[in-house]
Amino acid sequence: MNSKAALCVSLLRGDVISIRTGFKELGITNVPREISRSIENDFQVEVSRTKKEGKSRWGVPCYWFEYRLNRSEHNLPGIELMKEYVKKHINNNPKTDKEAYAYKQAQMLLI
Repeated sequence: MNSKAALCVSLLRGDVISIRTGFKELGITNVPREISRSIENDFQVEVSRTKKEGKSRWGVPCYWFEYRLNRSEHNLPGIELMKEYVKKHINNNPKTDKEAYAYKQAQMLLI
């Protein structure tokens, strides 16, 4: 499975994705760019952005965004396109436990 398909599976599953979770769980280093280019532009869906504020480990104020796929009426055609994309790019022969888990999660979404 490629990174775009992994991002699709995560959004279809209903996960909230931030820069940190995108890097740790999906291996995507620039989540805002990939959300915009790979998801919103390619599938014509709207992903909501929630601004979060906090402080860094040194006490400096900072902010980041959390991304979530909207399950609204105008996103339904794009969600179907995302499911078709995942079906085409899923690894049908998982070799590791992590790949097997990702395959099982994707299959549950595509039913």
